[in-house]
Amino acid sequence: MDALLAQRQRLSARIRDHREERDLLLGIVKSLDEQLVRDECLLDDVDSALGRETQLRLEQSDLRLRGRRLEEVAMRVLADEKGAHAEVHYRDWFELLRARGYWIGGKEPLNTFLAQINRSSDVERVGRRSGRYRLVRAA
Repeated sequence: MDALLAQRQRLSARIRDHREERDLLLGIVKSLDEQLVRDECLLDDVDSALGRETQLRLEQSDLRLRGRRLEEVAMRVLADEKGAHAEVHYRDWFELLRARGYWIGGKEPLNTFLAQINRSSDVERVGRRSGRYRLVRAA
């Protein structure tokens, strides 16, 4: 009887360990899937810019980001670079976009960027006049 109880404890511990390992691996797979989607989108953007697609998408015929496209790219870049809930100053966020090779449209690109992220329901301001933002939901 004692041997069976010991066997049961070992099996229970092994099942618990396997479940923890499985959950960790599923998290890694999910993260890789999300990164793959982001990288494929970025590759499509680069191919469009290089003219390698058979037909440029209408919204990307002008390489400068504006409007909803600017918002989508900004959210994706922030999530990629800083994580889903990190805080960032808007100037640093703007520089993240520039570092990835994106151009922002308008006479004053920084102002265009700031106006668009202020309209977004995907971010929230941190503090009253800090210039800091945080993603509400990941891109």
